[in-house]
Amino acid sequence: MAAGYALGALLGRPDRRQWTLGLGVALTLAFFALRALNGYGNGGAGLPAPVPSTAGPWRVQPRPTLTVAAFFNALKYPPSLDYLLMTLGPALILLTWLEGATTGRGFGRILLAFGRVPLFYYVLHLFVIHGLAIVVGWLYHQPITWLWQGRFMTQDPPAGYGHGLAFIYLMWLLALGLLYFPCRWYAAFKGAHPNWGWLSYL
Repeated sequence: MAAGYALGALLGRPDRRQWTLGLGVALTLAFFALRALNGYGNGGAGLPAPVPSTAGPWRVQPRPTLTVAAFFNALKYPPSLDYLLMTLGPALILLTWLEGATTGRGFGRILLAFGRVPLFYYVLHLFVIHGLAIVVGWLYHQPITWLWQGRFMTQDPPAGYGHGLAFIYLMWLLALGLLYFPCRWYAAFKGAHPNWGWLSYL
């Protein structure tokens, strides 16, 4: 949201594509340089985080895939400089690439439905994902009582709970599919009520 306010004037410029692409590439390269140095940029070492995190200095691991995972393991809460660089940089590059995309049909239309209601999507996805976690746990006879407690975000899941990465991606796609329809409805509702200014905040 803060980046949106800061970039508002930039996105209004006629040469915005050159600026967003250049800024995106610069931020992405800055992430790789800063992360390679393995020092400053990934949060305060030794400071307690709101949520336990494994983020920290990266090290060469026994397998190349684990080394790559360690390199990109940046502190998200609170967002570290590394995390901001590695997310905002590629996002600006993607924004430059998508600017010329057709939004009337196909994949562009789907992205537009989500992009017009970002906060609505964000709030709703928390409830949808939590509901899916409870339903899937119940269907697979896994412990779910811990999911009804307010501390489930800060505690480790109990033994026997969880699924493989392929299943997680499947649930991610299912959540996107479920969220598309209410997001499309709310985007149309906002468009039909332009005089209700407060709707733009959701």
